[in-house]
Amino acid sequence: MSKNNLKKNSQFKRWVKTSFFIVLAMALIQACGTPKIPEGARIIEDTPTRSIPTKTPYVTATVPGGSVLTATASALQAHDGAVRFMSYSIQDGGVDKLPQVTSILQAYNADVLAVQEANGWAANDFAIAKQVASDLGMEYIYCAADSAEVDKNGNTYDVVLFSKLEVKSSETYSNVANCLIRAEVATAGGQSVQVFATYIRPNFDEVGCRNVENIVKAMEPFTGGPAILMGDMTIPPPGIIMGYSESEIACPPLLEAAGLSFFADVSQVDHMWLTQALLDIQSYKLPNPSTEPLVPKSVIRSTSDHSPLAVDFYFP
Repeated sequence: MSKNNLKKNSQFKRWVKTSFFIVLAMALIQACGTPKIPEGARIIEDTPTRSIPTKTPYVTATVPGGSVLTATASALQAHDGAVRFMSYSIQDGGVDKLPQVTSILQAYNADVLAVQEANGWAANDFAIAKQVASDLGMEYIYCAADSAEVDKNGNTYDVVLFSKLEVKSSETYSNVANCLIRAEVATAGGQSVQVFATYIRPNFDEVGCRNVENIVKAMEPFTGGPAILMGDMTIPPPGIIMGYSESEIACPPLLEAAGLSFFADVSQVDHMWLTQALLDIQSYKLPNPSTEPLVPKSVIRSTSDHSPLAVDFYFP
């Protein structure tokens, strides 16, 4: 037998021995280290891993259009027996994020909704405003701002007030930059509430608190009953001074002097102010979107530089 054949035969024997020991080792590892899978069971390799909430039970809220968002407790989504007021500044009209904006609005499921920075929503015979109103099942009141300030696309900073409740009367004000809307809405129990929605232009160095003064004048006839003012107001809550100019700090006391109480905020510039008659009604402030949102934080943060602000009121 040639030397080459002897060498090949020796290599083949070593390969057989090595393969035998490898197979034996794998069998021992499987027998000792891996639990036996019951007959008929299967391993699902593509099962997604989800974090388990430790505080509030979460449910999945299915939103029209195929989007699915995570809501904080189905009771908050439905808010049975309560009227939900909500304010949301959507940042320059939402740009290319209108599906996300609509999904957030649907998830919060407000009864009365104020949207600020609805830039461009009046174009094409109010096409966007009409579509959003249809998606939400609400009617709307539109306030087109003056052209003193426009975004990069040349659109004004408009405000839209939506309502599922009956709107008994409404009006917009032309002497408040950028916008102020008033609507009288009726609850299921027949209680009337005056709702004011605004967006205040951040030009305090030029006009000081004039815009706030005009809002106070517009609200004065209605402050004896239930009324709420909400919106992106670009002023701090009462008593907050860090980072604000003297003219901005001077504005909240004007609202307080008119009998309004600062109620809730998210980013300090998003406000709700209530009359005493509304403050006396039992209410519940929804969790802060930055800590326990009705929709994922990633969606909130990527959609706008503001967060939704919502409160439930339980009218008798």
